[in-house]
Amino acid sequence: MPHLGDDSAEGSEPAFVFPPVTKDHIQNCSYDAWFPKYRSSCIKSRIIPLPAEFVSYLHEDGIVLADDSDILGEAQDDEWQSSGATTTNNAQQQEADDSDDDEPSQSPPNERFPETHNKIKKTIEELGGAVAPKLNWSSPKDAKWISAHQNTLKCTSPNDIYLLLKSSSFISHDLLHAFDGCTAPEPTKPFSPILVLRPYFTPHAALEFRCFVKHRQLIAISQRDLNHYNFLTDLRPNLWRKITKFYNETLRHTFPDSSFAFDIYVPENSLADDGLGKVRLMDINPWAIRTDALLFSWEELLQQEVTRPLFGPPAGDDAADASGGETTSDECDDENSQDYSPDRLPELRIVEKDDPGAYNFSTPQYSAHKLPKEVVDASLAGEGGLREFAQQWKDITEGRGGNMWEQPGAGGA
Repeated sequence: MPHLGDDSAEGSEPAFVFPPVTKDHIQNCSYDAWFPKYRSSCIKSRIIPLPAEFVSYLHEDGIVLADDSDILGEAQDDEWQSSGATTTNNAQQQEADDSDDDEPSQSPPNERFPETHNKIKKTIEELGGAVAPKLNWSSPKDAKWISAHQNTLKCTSPNDIYLLLKSSSFISHDLLHAFDGCTAPEPTKPFSPILVLRPYFTPHAALEFRCFVKHRQLIAISQRDLNHYNFLTDLRPNLWRKITKFYNETLRHTFPDSSFAFDIYVPENSLADDGLGKVRLMDINPWAIRTDALLFSWEELLQQEVTRPLFGPPAGDDAADASGGETTSDECDDENSQDYSPDRLPELRIVEKDDPGAYNFSTPQYSAHKLPKEVVDASLAGEGGLREFAQQWKDITEGRGGNMWEQPGAGGA
């Protein structure tokens, strides 16, 4: 879900007035709230409820990983393991080194929440041995730098998942700040943290899009990867038709809220007439300033006029087959048959070749949530590099660092 910006800028008047965001709206965008309804349009997923002990584990400082024998094996010998992550196999040695620390040692996940731990292991196997994790709203994309699998969300063991989740600011946001800025009324159902596991795959970044719905009309479609791809120009009409048809047939009269955003992936298919495969629903995001508007601005989206607005929840349990009351089935057929035109909603924006940001020379994605360069450099050096950096950091915090951070040739003022 995030973009972890403040919902309002303190000390300044916003350039536009954003409608109130309810806690129910945030809950409606939680993966477990909408996945069962749209399962046939989604990637295969497994939802695992998280007990309170798991959530407490994610909040704790330090990273203690599972130590069951089938996880600590050849995979960890071959791939990098964070020097900041410990297991009970080496906990006794650390306790000896830190004998003056009075805090009790932490138990590993397989002892603290064995049922959830074993469920995660089993689910990884069921989904082919490699998964991508997320919680109710967010995936730990900002923590990919710590992954053992080359800067990806790929996880082949519970420990891979624990490491990503505990290192992610996005995950902390889901657990602690998901309802920040919402209106006062409590949600109609309590918040229940979940872990979502989906088979890991590498999508074509050019074919991921974020779509914006206002009063049940699809008004905007934005390319998500902010780089220029030549082939998208020719695909634009087919993409517009495919995405518009998907929204009108799948989401328009079934999602509980009339305004929201949703993420999709449209894979290529050389056998199809339009060159595109089935639209896959990847995520649903709140109509809130915390959702990144990408190639649009929220001011544009809020000011966009909607010709036939529909407000409130869908018509009823049969909404998937209904016309929505104010819109007839003939009107829906007419909308599905519309051909692409640049001046017709929804507006589809892609990164053009002459765009100054077309080659993404701007600030790297999620840079605000990454660690200093010294930590990244240490991770690239492998386990030994991270261990050396950890010792250097300990020396600094204990006042024994000397002038280790001074640049060569740097002189005093």
